[in-house]
Amino acid sequence: MIEIQRLATIALVQVMLGKNLDHALTEARKQAKGQLTDHERAALQDIGYGVQRFRQELENVLQPLYLKRKPDPPIDALLVVGAYQLLHTRMAPHAVVSHAVEVAALFHGPGAKGFVNGVLRNLLRQREALLELSHATPEGKYSHPHWWIETLQRQYPQEWEEILLMAQQHPPMTLRVNRRHSNRDQYQQRLSQAGITSRPVGKEGLILSEPVVVNRLPGFAEGHVSVQDAAAQYAPHLLGLHGGQRVLDACAAPGGKAAHILELISDIQLWALDKDAGRVKKMEANFERMGMKAHCAFADATRPEDWWDGVLFDRILLDAPCSGSGVVRRHPDIKWLRRPEDIPALAAVQGRLLETLWPLVRKGGRLVYSTCSLFREENQEQRDRFLGIQSDARLLPVQDSLCREGQIHPDRDHDGFFYAVFQKI
Repeated sequence: MIEIQRLATIALVQVMLGKNLDHALTEARKQAKGQLTDHERAALQDIGYGVQRFRQELENVLQPLYLKRKPDPPIDALLVVGAYQLLHTRMAPHAVVSHAVEVAALFHGPGAKGFVNGVLRNLLRQREALLELSHATPEGKYSHPHWWIETLQRQYPQEWEEILLMAQQHPPMTLRVNRRHSNRDQYQQRLSQAGITSRPVGKEGLILSEPVVVNRLPGFAEGHVSVQDAAAQYAPHLLGLHGGQRVLDACAAPGGKAAHILELISDIQLWALDKDAGRVKKMEANFERMGMKAHCAFADATRPEDWWDGVLFDRILLDAPCSGSGVVRRHPDIKWLRRPEDIPALAAVQGRLLETLWPLVRKGGRLVYSTCSLFREENQEQRDRFLGIQSDARLLPVQDSLCREGQIHPDRDHDGFFYAVFQKI
């Protein structure tokens, strides 16, 4: 556990400085002393994600235990790691504390041992009182920034608390069955034969009872199945696809929705763009795994003069860059990395994408706008603004009980998503 605590502390320091959690964990693993086992990698992942889920609560319970002031990095991060293990895992408390003391010595020498030992042991003694104190404020109870909570309270006066509670849960592992190879019932039987239990969701989805590594999934390497949240699986169905169409996925990487399009209708001319070269490479690798072909391009969708051949599209999917506020349980660092000023900046990008791509849709064609956000500035307000300036755009209804005005709220089976379907008249 000493090595895992050390690596988790290294990663947390980087996240506190503004680095993406997944990148921070990747960099931390490179500093491991020896090869990590699968169990150790999973333990490091759990601490990294768990700390971000409960970060405000953890910082709150520790603050009263500092006699003078908050310690400097990396000891402050190490104490948050230890607090997470003591409050949210089944690790033996004495092992958590003793190992944290040894890690403190690795970072700051023997002088740090007594301080770390005292703080964590006092946390164990005063656990209930400190948690009650932390949970007295919404920020401590739900471990979200004040501005985020305030926004949800204003925009979702009935649902805000359920949304925040859902963000604290572990996300399900959801699969999308490739219809080219089998139907969902057939693939569910293959999972059962492999000792993996699941239940259906949506039209092609299966939710696993317990997450597994992808190489345990039958046919994964051959493209028989992919990992994708159930809410994201709505997108291709809203496009109204049929054979012979020319389709653009404007912000496509890593390619999950684009691959889903080709799984449903193979006779489609698909363009898949992204302005991140590394993500385009991953998308191409994903298509290769699936045995599919698309016109993949490293390109900025807001600059059609650089990539468009002048032929109009029958369908455009714009899965726009957004705050990610609907997928916080899957990416818990988002709530700490985002700032209030990011939302209007993102909304401006989304609006520019909509205005740029709309002229590329043929008459009678569709543009599906989607985000994995809950904030109305990126969703309903974006939709209404677009309809107000585009006289040739008509909003098509999203016929689904889960989508209320296009918004899918996070629940046991779905991330938070928004959809608006525009038809050119």
